[in-house]
Order: sequence, then structure tokens, then C-alpha cells
Amino acid sequence: MLWLVIEVNIIISIFGFYLAWKIWIFRQILLEVERNLSLIDNCTDKILTKTPKLLQLRLQRVNQLRQLYQQLNLQVQQVQQVIAMFWLLRRIWHRYSRILLK
Repeated sequence: MLWLVIEVNIIISIFGFYLAWKIWIFRQILLEVERNLSLIDNCTDKILTKTPKLLQLRLQRVNQLRQLYQQLNLQVQQVQQVIAMFWLLRRIWHRYSRILLK
């Protein structure tokens, strides 16, 4: 009977050590995950703190490009009007030159 109690205590102790070892391994895994998440958090924080400034600069650049596009579009329209006037003057010149040559 005494041997049975000793054997059961040994089995319970071995199971307790096994469980403690598994819990320690699980804790090590959790610590590694926590370290990785902390690194990821630091990296994303660095990126996201720069994002508003970057977006503001990009927005300013887009607005500058829009203004430049509007100016260039206006200049293109003016050049088209000048070309249309030269084309009209050329047609008028050809008509009158034909009349004068006859």
C-alpha cells in the first residue's frame, strides 16, 4: 500500500513537471510573439507618424499640378484660337487672291 502511494505521488510529480515544462515553453512562445508584435508596432508607428506630412506634401503637389494643368490648358486654347485665326486668314487670303488674279 505504501508503494502504491509513493508511485502515485511520483506519477503526479512527473505530470506536474511535464505541465510546468509545457507552460514554460508556451510562455517563451508568447514572449517571442510579444517581441515581434512590439517591433511591428514600432515600425508601423514610425511609418504612420510620417504619413500625414507625406500626404500633405502630396496634396500640395497635386494642387500645384492642377494649377499648372489649368494654365497649360488655357495656353493650348489660346494657341488653338491663334491657329484657327491663321487658318481663317489663309482661306480669306486665298479667296481674295483668286479674285484679284482673275
